[in-house]
Amino acid sequence: MWPLTDTLSFGEIPCPKGDECDLLSCFFLHNAAPKAPAQASPKPTKPITSNPFLPASSTSSQPSVFTGSLAPSKGVNPFKLPSETPPRTATRAISPPPKKTEAEAKPEPKPDPPVSLTPRKLSKEPAGFTKRMALLKLLRQYMAALNNKVQNGKTKLTDNQLNKLAVDEEEQTAVQNKTVYENVLKQRLVTLKKMDVSTWTKEREDAIAKEKGDLPAEEKPKPVESGLTPEQEVQFLSRLTADPVDLCLDKHGYVIQKPTDAEIEETEEALKLADFYEVCERCKTRFQAFPDRRLEDGALTTQGKCTHHWGRKEFPKRQDAKYTCCHEPIGSPGCVVGDTHVFKVSEAKRLSAIMPFIETPENEDVSLNTAVCFDCEMSYTTRGLELIRLTALAWPSHKPVLDVLVRPLGHVLDLNTRFSGVTRAQFLNAKPHDPANPVFDSNDLRIVGTPHRARALFCQLISPKTPVLGHAIDNDLNTIRLIHPTIIDTVLLYPHPAGLPIRNGLRSLAQRYLGLKIQQAGADGHDSHEDARATGELVRLKVAKEWRKLRTDGWQWHEGTPIPPPPVGPPPTDPVPGEKRKRDDLDDVEDGEDDRPVAKKEEGEGGCRILIDE
Repeated sequence: MWPLTDTLSFGEIPCPKGDECDLLSCFFLHNAAPKAPAQASPKPTKPITSNPFLPASSTSSQPSVFTGSLAPSKGVNPFKLPSETPPRTATRAISPPPKKTEAEAKPEPKPDPPVSLTPRKLSKEPAGFTKRMALLKLLRQYMAALNNKVQNGKTKLTDNQLNKLAVDEEEQTAVQNKTVYENVLKQRLVTLKKMDVSTWTKEREDAIAKEKGDLPAEEKPKPVESGLTPEQEVQFLSRLTADPVDLCLDKHGYVIQKPTDAEIEETEEALKLADFYEVCERCKTRFQAFPDRRLEDGALTTQGKCTHHWGRKEFPKRQDAKYTCCHEPIGSPGCVVGDTHVFKVSEAKRLSAIMPFIETPENEDVSLNTAVCFDCEMSYTTRGLELIRLTALAWPSHKPVLDVLVRPLGHVLDLNTRFSGVTRAQFLNAKPHDPANPVFDSNDLRIVGTPHRARALFCQLISPKTPVLGHAIDNDLNTIRLIHPTIIDTVLLYPHPAGLPIRNGLRSLAQRYLGLKIQQAGADGHDSHEDARATGELVRLKVAKEWRKLRTDGWQWHEGTPIPPPPVGPPPTDPVPGEKRKRDDLDDVEDGEDDRPVAKKEEGEGGCRILIDE
């Protein structure tokens, strides 16, 4: 008998008898469709990429390398809309939707569910049920008294709506003010008792607008008034200037002395031995970042993509620590995937190896009544976190004097748009900066070729005695590699209660002290012009407060300097008897003419005796 494996091989051979075969289980093929002639399989082709350096990652088991994504692909305009020609489905006639009847177009609103006048159960009760119930009934009573006087139908509430409003407010007070629940609610009752109908109606209108999302536009905060002229404000800054040496700011990132040539050379040798390995600033992965492309494959970085959390860590009270970006607990997988890993350089020696530090040069063209507020934005490159935009404003007028994009020294890995605010289209389409005709338009920023050129433009605006204002100004000065002796930092003017190195954020300071909301663009990033202006206003507010204190104590402005008040009271009188003789004796001793009697000891045969020399 034939093996089963051999019999199976006849299944592809047509039966010799064809349709005349009368076997019930024939080994041969029946009813076969005509077989198409065999075609030669195409040869595998090399994947076509827009970047000649991009390797075929599918054939390698190692993580793919990053060769850059900033430059546009050949023949593709990255700033053009995906398609200017509408698809056929967009131009094809579409039948109009059926018209709705009036009943369908305006459905009747569902009635509110009935609400009983009873305090809601909470996990942690701020008071006993009897106390809560009594306060709730009083709250409902005072609200009903005001509601009965309302004539407008939109703001007049039904009994059920009054119940819901009272129960909701009592619950919110119980949740937000657990320890002082009773006091807060009693204050609210007093307010309602004294409230007039117009105020109650305004509260109801605001509540309705909030529910619909039609809140009125917020009023812009009023500018800070210091009571001084602009020249006097600049002169007053001398009282707020921080001395980096006295405050030992070099321990907190401020560079106050240039690294030596030996230190820079030692750092460069260490970098070569490290073979360009860095630690990712975002996900802490070790990877290689090549200052110039790797020759064999054009790689800028290794180890593939970066999965990370872009937000900072937050430690709320009585809650688990979490990330601000996705509110997931610390240690959870990242919520964002980047094209590559990135790193940051902080040491002064390493920063000097990339671009040397300089001290602010003398500049006779700068007026003594000049102050500059500036801010820098940074992006990640193959040389770390580098300058990408520099903005400088005259203070206190906030007039822009410099605002340019900057081409970094390394290859761009990530423009860091979420924080820098600089987009790919903005960076690639920027026109060259013309010092003779500067442009101060955030939508049409001009670009300079190197950070050295940007620093030179900034140094034309200042001298060593010019106050330079900034928030966390050490980061900005280190980015442009400048050592400036006269700095005013809002981190130091408004210190965190825990002290350095913990710092208050600029956004929270602006909201708290100025009522100003900044950095509200979300993923579109920050605006260095907006940040610099907010920093200048915070400094101006500090000037106003300090001058108000001095003026209350009697200080006056005289010849460009605040002077203290004259001493109060009669001039000092003559010393008490006996004190004048002591003072004269001390003066004689200092002059070498002491006329006081001196005791001398004389020894003799009969012993010794004391003689007084007049």
